[in-house]
Amino acid sequence: MEAVMSSDAKAASYVGLGYKLPFNPEGWYGLGFSSELKAGQVLIRKLMGQDIVLFRTQSGKAVATDPYCPHMGAHFGHGGTVEGENLRCPFHGFCFDTNGQCVSTGYGTKPNPKGRLKVWPFRERNGILLVYYHPLGMEPQWEVPELPEDNYRQPLFTTFDIDSHPQETSENSVDLGHLSIIHGYEGVETLKPLRTEGPYLTTKYKMVRSADFLGLKGSKITAEFEIHVHGLGYSFVDVSVPAKQMRTRHFVLATPVADGKIQLRIGLSLKHLENRSKVHPLMALLPTAVVNKIVESAAFKGFAHDVQQDFDIWQNKTYVHPPALAMGDGPVGQYRLWTKQFYHSAPQS
Repeated sequence: MEAVMSSDAKAASYVGLGYKLPFNPEGWYGLGFSSELKAGQVLIRKLMGQDIVLFRTQSGKAVATDPYCPHMGAHFGHGGTVEGENLRCPFHGFCFDTNGQCVSTGYGTKPNPKGRLKVWPFRERNGILLVYYHPLGMEPQWEVPELPEDNYRQPLFTTFDIDSHPQETSENSVDLGHLSIIHGYEGVETLKPLRTEGPYLTTKYKMVRSADFLGLKGSKITAEFEIHVHGLGYSFVDVSVPAKQMRTRHFVLATPVADGKIQLRIGLSLKHLENRSKVHPLMALLPTAVVNKIVESAAFKGFAHDVQQDFDIWQNKTYVHPPALAMGDGPVGQYRLWTKQFYHSAPQS
């Protein structure tokens, strides 16, 4: 896909310190996790400075819509309800189906066909609620993958509100230098060089880190991290600890909610352990279900800790372009060239 750069984004090539990234890159953005949206429930989420309403029908279909009723402007997130397969407005009782079509009024009269509710492009992928955003209103230009379950557990998750930008948070996936300085990882080694294919970016590393989060105080483990980035809002990392026969999936979802502000959702899913004694000898004394829960909780706590180590940097840094890169930084320049495709401007008249 050939992207049209905005004039502001083009200006980044000529500005050094303090350039402000456009806050609305195209992409798939996480607005929550499936477990947060029950059948019959209505939620309000923020994206690019506006509200989006999520609802799940009684049959289980999840939908994302504009917040305001096209009849007379009531907000569906404040009193709106789900009736069967439809979303009901709290003001006049008008009902809309999952395609945004008004199917009934509150008075039993014929709906106005012009009163159509905007429905956003929406996907549920591996327990994540995703909405596609394009600044020019275009339909999805690409998709995120549905990952095979492969005996992985349902993810644990949490959400942080921070002052940053999705390009900044995703850049950490290629910033090799910070892995030792910020996170204390040792022996960082690239196993697969960075590769891009359209909106997809991937690479793989090996490193040594503390095993404290597994209750192994003072011990170290070698882990392999295979990174998969789909646009600036959706990333997951396949993590393998061969010595412990342990695998996890780490989800990182950066959603712009306003200019300079994001909601960062992270999730972790553990692959069911086949040999629990490999993690810790005492684990063999406990039921497998209990061990899975303990290990997943510990791994998620360690993941959340590592992510939070970056917060002070993200919230207080400025964007430097071009960066004065040095040997050991990693493929930051290649990453930044890849990000340009997600910024767009209206065609010139």
